[in-house]
Amino acid sequence: MVFGMRTPGRTARWGTTTAASTLLASYLVLAGPSTPTTSDPVLPSAGTTYLCSGYAACNAAGYSDAGYGAANGTMYWQMYAGHNCTNYAAYRMIRAGMPNKRPWTGSGNASEWGKFMSSITDQTPNVGAIAWWGKYANGSGSAGHLAYIERVVSPDEIIVSEDSWGGTFHWRSITRASGRWPSGFIHFVDRPTTPTPTPTPEQPVEPVFTQTGAPVVNGPLVVDTTISATAGSWSPVPAENRWRWFADGVRLADNITPNLPLTADLLGKQISLRVVAKQEGYTTYVSPFYDVGPVVAGVVHPTAPATMSGTPELGQVLSVTPGGYDQPDATVSYQWLRDGAPITGATAATYQLAAEDVGTSVAVQVTGAKPQFQAHVETLPATPRVTSTAVVTLKTKSKKGRAIAKVRVTAAGKLPVTGKVLVRIGSWKREVRLRDGMVKVKVPMARGTKSVRVRYLGSTVVPRSPKVTGTVDVS
Repeated sequence: MVFGMRTPGRTARWGTTTAASTLLASYLVLAGPSTPTTSDPVLPSAGTTYLCSGYAACNAAGYSDAGYGAANGTMYWQMYAGHNCTNYAAYRMIRAGMPNKRPWTGSGNASEWGKFMSSITDQTPNVGAIAWWGKYANGSGSAGHLAYIERVVSPDEIIVSEDSWGGTFHWRSITRASGRWPSGFIHFVDRPTTPTPTPTPEQPVEPVFTQTGAPVVNGPLVVDTTISATAGSWSPVPAENRWRWFADGVRLADNITPNLPLTADLLGKQISLRVVAKQEGYTTYVSPFYDVGPVVAGVVHPTAPATMSGTPELGQVLSVTPGGYDQPDATVSYQWLRDGAPITGATAATYQLAAEDVGTSVAVQVTGAKPQFQAHVETLPATPRVTSTAVVTLKTKSKKGRAIAKVRVTAAGKLPVTGKVLVRIGSWKREVRLRDGMVKVKVPMARGTKSVRVRYLGSTVVPRSPKVTGTVDVS
């Protein structure tokens, strides 16, 4: 995401992480929270969490843009109009009563605000203050970043609204531990607030719930079916659970049950949920968001399996014959795998085995897909380990009444070759283990010409070789 600045042609980026899931299974375990647009109350988070995105979506979800979406065509404090963190921050200060004149002269980049206004910049977050990130500070880019503080949850967590150059409008929760905490807070118009005293031990404090296991959703995400969710695991077990369902981040407010009918109007929308724990005497707890997945029109079912043929040997070609599907217009795609990992560029119906494949198992993933349908994905059984033919080289000589045989075994894509070689010199015979793909024997022999025969005995990757013959003249 690119945050705002005053000067064109320069951008600063702020990294984010998005959680996603591969949905559309008949039994889905929700492994982690997501961060879609929501109209729910802002809750403390474990890091930095986007609460909504876009002027319209944020306003619809109850997160105001203070009118900036309709007024962002104007330049405030000589900042560039539109999606721009500096223009938005200036707009909020003007809305708070300041004149449309920048309080300093010099650069308007976000990174400079806290420097020019150092006399009113400190480390105390207040509602109405401007959160300021300096150059390359805590994930900001070279032009820094600005945001407006909407809420102070605690000394270590704030809720901000922000716009960004080349990006869009957001509300966001930021904790000090997230590594995204601002460099400082600029107090143009806000006033310090008196902190709420920490309750003494004598004051009653409501106990809280702890969520110890994620909810589970049962059923495929297909139109005209109903999915059901469990509440997950809690400590203690709450007296009541309620469910909050969302479609593309917008709450389906008429449903607080664990069951969600997937009606036609939900086709293509991303479903997520939160679980609420309630009990008298306890603080009501609302879980993080959990992604469920996109709603599809149906499922592509196979009517005949795909098959793979070919010999798993270096240089040979493996081929796939696609199966059939109940959706005649389903398209078929392929991805070849080496020991389970995708092979770059290997997406055709055929694959020629290369040196990199020797000693590995090669399989292929076949996908039958149709827009707005759950795809059918199958991985054909992997081949045995790909083999490479042995190349055996024999050299002989005689020295001081000894016959000497030197054998080298090589195989493309497999270095060095391991295993044993059977060596025969005249009537002498022995199996000798290769070392670095080589073996050398010296055998005392009577004078005369002796026949020499060698054969590599093979391994799981390099098969047994044909016999290689020669002679040696012992003198």
